[in-house]
Amino acid sequence: MPRAFTEAERARIRERLIAAGKVAINRSGLRFLVVDDVSREAGISKGSFYSFFPSREDFILSVFEAWELEYRGALLKEITEGTGSPQEKLERFFLEAFGMLNREPGLARISPREIERLIEGLPPERIAAHQSNDLEVLSRAFADWAEGNMIDRQDLEALPGVVSALFSIALHKDDFRQGSYEAAVRLILESLAMRLAAGPKGRAS
Repeated sequence: MPRAFTEAERARIRERLIAAGKVAINRSGLRFLVVDDVSREAGISKGSFYSFFPSREDFILSVFEAWELEYRGALLKEITEGTGSPQEKLERFFLEAFGMLNREPGLARISPREIERLIEGLPPERIAAHQSNDLEVLSRAFADWAEGNMIDRQDLEALPGVVSALFSIALHKDDFRQGSYEAAVRLILESLAMRLAAGPKGRAS
């Protein structure tokens, strides 16, 4: 039986496991992430691993959430504290969000089927909690943007769906004609930023 860890030890070990998971995913992708290897890298046994995460799938989602938390904080700070017009700040926000995938090669290689398998391996309540947290954070950020007159309140209801659509584009990178993905994404994001900054009244009639 794995020995009991103190709360401080658990926090440190969890950090080591997440860090090892990031390295493993970036090095080999999701398919080849092995719990034994991650546990060994973090200095614990495989049995102890499962006292931190109930499954391999839960661990992978937790690694994704750690990446998301790391980058999202910096991106949202750029919106509130960055310089430039609302359109320029929105462009940077969306472009940097996509740029995260390029900085983390493991994320850039994820296929739609791998995401489907990950979801299939997780309890519905775990997925629901993840989605609820994402929606809460983004909705709060979007409301702040509207409060700061960066976007129009009439667009608030659509924005969570827009984020989901952008994530889908990122997952289907390989479906784009060779050499066209980055230019297409830039055009989409610049157009989106222009439309959001202009608001519904700024659309051409």
